Amino acid sequence: MSPIGHLQYGWWFAHWGKFSRLERGAITLAGVSPDLDGLMLLAGGDAFARYHHLLFHNVGFVLVVAVLGGLLFWRRPRVWALVVFASAAHVLEDYLTVGWNQYPWKPFNASAVNLADHLPTWLVQGLFQVLAMLFILGVTVWIYLRYRRTPIEMLSPALDRLLVNYAVLPWRHACSQCARRAHFRCDVCGQAVCGNHGRFGPGLGIRCLVCAA
Repeated sequence: MSPIGHLQYGWWFAHWGKFSRLERGAITLAGVSPDLDGLMLLAGGDAFARYHHLLFHNVGFVLVVAVLGGLLFWRRPRVWALVVFASAAHVLEDYLTVGWNQYPWKPFNASAVNLADHLPTWLVQGLFQVLAMLFILGVTVWIYLRYRRTPIEMLSPALDRLLVNYAVLPWRHACSQCARRAHFRCDVCGQAVCGNHGRFGPGLGIRCLVCAA
């Protein structure tokens, strides 16, 4: 499964309770953190093939995440638990959707596991992976519809609103000042506006011409 898919699963886990933006971000990033070993691609294809799914896709790395999570969130045990769970779930998700040898018990045991040794590769890396991606895409859309946020929130809530509104608003809203499709929503009055009738305000905010005056 791609890092984007794992990030979306972490984003889902981050909504298994009422958490702050920082806590949601920690759980989400923990869900994608084992893919840090994918950075070995910078050292070349051979290094990537040798070390991806080996360095951090294992119980040893999950224990490291557990320690770091404890240092940061020992006062918030639910957040701490979900940080650890998200990291461990990444390893399980890859086992169920990727037909490669993996070594989840390192550094305590070097045994390899591969679901494709027991089921056809097309089933594991084809059907299972596609179903997993479709499921988490649906969950991400549901989270947006319910909470009006996406993982972009981790970078900036204002950027999240700006980009999502630009993509979503034109499908259902016309500009309140003209007949053009709306791509923005005024942060002050809430009116949907097009690019000609909106202005950028402080912190990537949007103002209609009336509120900007």
